[in-house]
Amino acid sequence: MKKIGKIVYAVPFAIFGLFHFISGPAMTGIVPSYIPFPIVWVYVTGLALIAASVSVITGIKTYLATILLAVLLGIFVVLVHLPGAATGNQASTIALLKDVSLLGAALLIAGTAKD
Repeated sequence: MKKIGKIVYAVPFAIFGLFHFISGPAMTGIVPSYIPFPIVWVYVTGLALIAASVSVITGIKTYLATILLAVLLGIFVVLVHLPGAATGNQASTIALLKDVSLLGAALLIAGTAKD
């Protein structure tokens, strides 16, 4: 069950990562305007999401990957979702809560990693 759970957790990150490459220019609007070179950050985060997914599925460097994934999700919460949630935007609040949950699961996986 643990292996299936890790796969179920990791595959959506790979898909999200691919979306960053497929729809990169359209996703630049999500990057806060005060951060330079938004397309670069879209592609970098896409690569990070794919790398984390591969790591969780293969069990290679899982501890490091899931700690870094938790940091990335924390950055999303603070820089992307929190400003909208603070103004009462329901979609931002939902995204914030989702990413906090995913962050918690990343830390849980890190805590059970064998590497």
